[in-house]
Amino acid sequence: MNAKKYTILTITYALICLAVIALLSVIIDPCLHYHAPIGPFEAVETDERIAMPGVAKHLTYDTALIGSSMSENFKASWFEDGIFGDSCVKICLQGAHFPDYDIILKEVCAHPEVRNIVFCLDDYLLTDDPASCTCTIPEYISNDDLSDDTYYILNNSTAFEFLPLYLIRNITSSEDDAYVWQDNYTFSPEAAKASYVPNRLPEIEPEKPINYYFTNVDSFISSMGPYIESRPDVTFYFYASPYSIMFWDDCQRRGNLSAAVNALGYAYEKLLAYDNVRLFFFQDNFSLITDLNHYRDYSHFDQSVNRYMYECMRDGENEMFTDNFTDRLEALYDFTKDYDYDAIMN
Repeated sequence: MNAKKYTILTITYALICLAVIALLSVIIDPCLHYHAPIGPFEAVETDERIAMPGVAKHLTYDTALIGSSMSENFKASWFEDGIFGDSCVKICLQGAHFPDYDIILKEVCAHPEVRNIVFCLDDYLLTDDPASCTCTIPEYISNDDLSDDTYYILNNSTAFEFLPLYLIRNITSSEDDAYVWQDNYTFSPEAAKASYVPNRLPEIEPEKPINYYFTNVDSFISSMGPYIESRPDVTFYFYASPYSIMFWDDCQRRGNLSAAVNALGYAYEKLLAYDNVRLFFFQDNFSLITDLNHYRDYSHFDQSVNRYMYECMRDGENEMFTDNFTDRLEALYDFTKDYDYDAIMN
């Protein structure tokens, strides 16, 4: 075989291989970029940043669970209870800020059959500077421009990671277990303190003004508000996860305690002004947040806590209203301000 023929055959085989990879990426579509799962396939775990926009866009559901790592241990099937609805998807993005949620909410709110949106209202969404919060979902995933889809269909990760994972997990797992990390960690006082105590600030910083985060809250409300207003037929369930008592130790040591609690009150007052918003608050469950057996670090808790939060939202327990949110936040402030943190650090 001469060199020219060899070169032509090599290029031909390479192009055939690329065409096969691209075809499989489109037909099987492990990250649901083009369509919902086909045949017996389910939306099993692949990659959150790549897959979640497709889950939001292509699946059929009446309830959407949207949130950070605090939402990952929920099972969507819990919310298919006839009370929330009959079909639910979990759309989780670790450490996400509003630029990511903006992409997800656009797709979710475009579904006419949606009746419930359960949204994890992490404290950092209200306190982090929005100018520093960038979108982490790749643009070739979030846009409708086909010209840049080669970044997906001819991506090494798609071909050699997501495709095999998608096929294997469709055999060994289910979409109800997608992104659940309950069995991957140890939950205990020792585990929780091991990740926090070495990084604990040695000195308490000066207290910030109580309105320090109000501008950031305004930014969040101005971004979230239009979605709430656009779907008056949808109930927005916001919930504040029960971070451990060590979270509040860190908050106090950074001089954030008063400012952070007041930011919550400022945000909650604005959210509760909407008729289609319900707000559930778990941060003042003092017996839970001081029981480090439920935690793997200063904020992440085990699946039993997710189950507890689901049951409360289902049954209307631990709900905040316009006439009780101030008292509950004051109780949280008093408890965390006066808590003996040093006693639990040893």
